[in-house]
Amino acid sequence: MFTLSLLFGLGCLFVLIGIPIAAAIGLACAVTIFAGTDLPMVVLAQRMLAILDSFPFLALPFFVVAGLFMERGGITRRLIDFAGIFVGRITGGLAQVVIGTDVIMAGTSGSATADCVATGTVLIPALARAGYSRGFAAALTAAASTVGPMVPPSIMFVLYSAITGVSVQRLFLGGLLPALLMVVYMMAATHVIAHRRAYPKLPPISLARALRVSFNALPALALPVVVVGGIVAGIFTPTEAGAIAAVLAFVLSSLVYRELGLRQLRDILVSAAGITAAIMLIVSAASLFGWLLARERAPDLLAQALLGFTRDPIVFLACTNLVLLVLGVFIEAIPLLILVAPVVMPLIAAYGIDPVHFGVVLVLNLTIGLLMPPVGLLMFIVCSIGEVRLRDYTREILPFLAVIVATLLLITYVPWLVLALPNALIGAR
Repeated sequence: MFTLSLLFGLGCLFVLIGIPIAAAIGLACAVTIFAGTDLPMVVLAQRMLAILDSFPFLALPFFVVAGLFMERGGITRRLIDFAGIFVGRITGGLAQVVIGTDVIMAGTSGSATADCVATGTVLIPALARAGYSRGFAAALTAAASTVGPMVPPSIMFVLYSAITGVSVQRLFLGGLLPALLMVVYMMAATHVIAHRRAYPKLPPISLARALRVSFNALPALALPVVVVGGIVAGIFTPTEAGAIAAVLAFVLSSLVYRELGLRQLRDILVSAAGITAAIMLIVSAASLFGWLLARERAPDLLAQALLGFTRDPIVFLACTNLVLLVLGVFIEAIPLLILVAPVVMPLIAAYGIDPVHFGVVLVLNLTIGLLMPPVGLLMFIVCSIGEVRLRDYTREILPFLAVIVATLLLITYVPWLVLALPNALIGAR
């Protein structure tokens, strides 16, 4: 118990005094190994590198690069124009375009952050010029971006699969119906808000322009179809899909749309390397933390405590959701995923919960934290892009948080919504 107390105490202390999350976790582990165990310090490096020696992790930099190519190569703008054809004439049409664009973007980038930056840069200023409040524009953009981690090729599903060994194809399929529910609920909430505030519709679009926009968007639309279709059909792995997405995005941006030159390529690759390195550092430190917890039998102790409290999986899931929602407010999604996943796997086995079902619930739960202060990454992105005060953003995000939490509760207690597609297309476990 001394080792666990030391590990948790130091970790909390370092986070509270403002040390970056990766450094805080890594430093807490280093001190614990030195002072609380008889392990040699070389274990620190060995365990931090062990999780990175994984083929699925190669998908991460590829999808990061693909997202940056889409953002800077004109692909995102064409997807926005295409989405406007279908939802532009609904009340609050431009706001509905944000949701429609993120749905299409989600099938390529695999990242809520990438979707948020790409759509927010274009659409938050456009919404403000059209008469929408900047707080609403920022909140809607952040909320719509949470669809990204729920559909193929979700980076968070790739991480969960790499850590737990759960089939990534089943996870990808399991997230599709919950993502659809999120989209429907967000579009309904947007329609109600837009109607009450008399937000405008987009002007009518002629048939000739609609055909021209659709033709220009066809190559961009093919990108998520190839990536998602190839993964689901088993033609290639998520890692291979990431490489294909990056190559196709580069070809479209540079040769088809001709908005990306060789000079920009260097900056994009440097940015992608920085983003990937930051994520990998967090992953490594969190993995070491999880390994120490497992070595000190923390999962077994937690399982015994919870099983002594309740043997009802419904109560367990309710407690888990509550704890994760609270933790997600203070810890970033990816490190929290890597800390939680190995700890809870023995628990969900004891309660008879399907690991695919739990994985989808876990990812959606942690995604909610991206929207909330004090560490919500999507919140910071949209507030920075839209020059929005935190107070205004917080007030506007509440309706969208409500519909996302409603989706979370629904998929938590109706596992069929997660398991129907994997069982139908791959087969029941």
